Amino acid sequence: MNYLQLGRLIRKLRTENNITMIDFAKRINISQPSLSRIENGNQEVNFTLLEKICKEFEISISSFFRCIEDNKEMQIFEENDNISRDIEQELDNELTKMLSTLSKEQKKGLYVLLLPYVKD
Repeated sequence: MNYLQLGRLIRKLRTENNITMIDFAKRINISQPSLSRIENGNQEVNFTLLEKICKEFEISISSFFRCIEDNKEMQIFEENDNISRDIEQELDNELTKMLSTLSKEQKKGLYVLLLPYVKD
């Protein structure tokens, strides 16, 4: 199960229903920090908790998962479009560091490996 997508859907449903994080956490009987971790995809959600969440939003569990599936393709596009320049720069810096530690032979091997993937 993709906890990030699950958490995003919970956050979306909660905000669309104008429910604060604190109020929703109380309704489903968990702490606000736990709800935050769930919404950020950093904490697993057991079936019992998922049932409580769906009950609060008055949707079935199958409808909940259908929403995740329906939004999966759209989320992939959004995630790719929303990569910030800071993250791109950080990746460039990390790759540069990694490449600088390779031997000449390793660099040649990596070049041969990546050459077919380079776009003109």
